[in-house]
Amino acid sequence: MIKRVRPGRGIDLGPSLDGRIEKLSDLDEETRAMARNSYGYGSWQAPCWFIGPEQGVGRHEKGDLESALGVRVAAWVKLGRLDLNDCGKFHCEIGEKNWHCKEPVNLQPTWRPLLLTLLTFLRASTDDEVLRAYQRDRWGRLDGETCVIELSGLAAPDLENANANPFLNERIQVICERIRTHQPRFVVMYGRMQRKSWCAIAKAVTGRLFPDGTETELPKTNILVHESTALVWTPAPTAHGMKNEYWVRLGQRLRKRL
Repeated sequence: MIKRVRPGRGIDLGPSLDGRIEKLSDLDEETRAMARNSYGYGSWQAPCWFIGPEQGVGRHEKGDLESALGVRVAAWVKLGRLDLNDCGKFHCEIGEKNWHCKEPVNLQPTWRPLLLTLLTFLRASTDDEVLRAYQRDRWGRLDGETCVIELSGLAAPDLENANANPFLNERIQVICERIRTHQPRFVVMYGRMQRKSWCAIAKAVTGRLFPDGTETELPKTNILVHESTALVWTPAPTAHGMKNEYWVRLGQRLRKRL
């Protein structure tokens, strides 16, 4: 078993967090493959991209992270070992029915703010029922307008556990290649602790770094426009103090800039 302990808390998180892997060789082949090759959900050709540190885990998974990882790996293998999966199909396969597989669906806490930005950008209603319908039917779908991906290929319970990743540099290179090839309208990258990774993506795609100052109208936000693509660095959607208004204003700002 691979031991990883959350700093300062003395909690053994088991082998489910690739952010704390001590011996990569101790992982089985399929888990290694998912850590390396699974990027998230949706389509590389989509015009609207969102990149986070890693997939979260549901409340029902936190009691046994090792088993939860096994379920996720098995689902990924069953669905074809794809670099991008269909978000609804994947979550229904792992038994997470709250986001896609019941009526009414619950709004997922990280996705809901991102949906506010997306639907504002698309000039659509941001009513909760519209958000629910979009999350259920369109968010991260293989034939949709979103690419919802992560720096890490394996899930983690919170942002503290995704700062180190044995495949990180390789995955950043792949993400940059896909951005250059498909030129999405925007790429929202969220999480202030991932500054090094977001700056690496900005530099590789545009040849420039994010400007030192943040947007006057959107504190804690950096926007870098390159050709037809806006790269955006924001706080995490669930960060303390983040409100709905911020994500709506971000969608409006992107619509004006593009």
